[in-house]
Amino acid sequence: MPQKAEDRRIQRTRKGLQDALLELILEKGFDAITVQDVIDRANVGRSTFYAHFQDKEDLLLSGFEHLRTEFERFFMEQTVTDESPWALSLSMFQHAEGHRDLYKALAGKQGGNVALMHIQKYLYVYLLEHLKEQLPKKKKNISPEILTHFIASSFISLLTWWLNNESSYSAAQMNDYFRQLVEPGVNLIMQPE
Repeated sequence: MPQKAEDRRIQRTRKGLQDALLELILEKGFDAITVQDVIDRANVGRSTFYAHFQDKEDLLLSGFEHLRTEFERFFMEQTVTDESPWALSLSMFQHAEGHRDLYKALAGKQGGNVALMHIQKYLYVYLLEHLKEQLPKKKKNISPEILTHFIASSFISLLTWWLNNESSYSAAQMNDYFRQLVEPGVNLIMQPE
C-alpha cells in the first residue's frame, strides 16, 4: 500500500514539473527557461527536480512520452496500405488539434527543436518501414530514406506553421493541404516502372 502512495506522489511531482514547464514555454519560450524557473513555478526543491530529471531537456522529453505512446499505438493498429502515410498525418493533425497547447509548447516556435526532432524521428521510422515495403515493387531510383525524409520534414514544417500561426484551418483541412502538396510527387515515385 505505501508503494502506491509513493507512486502517486512521484506521478504528481512529475506532472507538476511538466505542467510548469509547458506553461513557461508558452509564456516565454523554451530557450529562455531555466531549471530555477521550473522549480519556482512547480513549487518544488532543486533536489526534487534532479531526483526526477537530468535537465530541462529531459523534462521536456518526458512530456513527449505520451505522444510517443500515441504514435506506437497508431502504428500497431495500422495495416500497411497506400493510404497509410495519409492516415497517419490526419491522425497527427487531429491529435495536435485536440492538444493544441501541448503541441504548441512541444513543437511550436516557443518549444525549441528538441521535441520536434523526436516527433520527426518517430514519423520517419514509421514511414520508412512503410515505404521500404512499397518501393521494392516500384521505382528504385529514389531511396526510401530520401523519400521518407522529404515526407516527414514536409509534415513537420506544415504542422509547426499551423501551430505557430493560430490558423483557423481544421486538422482535416491541414491534412488535405498536406496531401495536395506532397502526394502527387510521392505517387509519381511509387508508380511501377
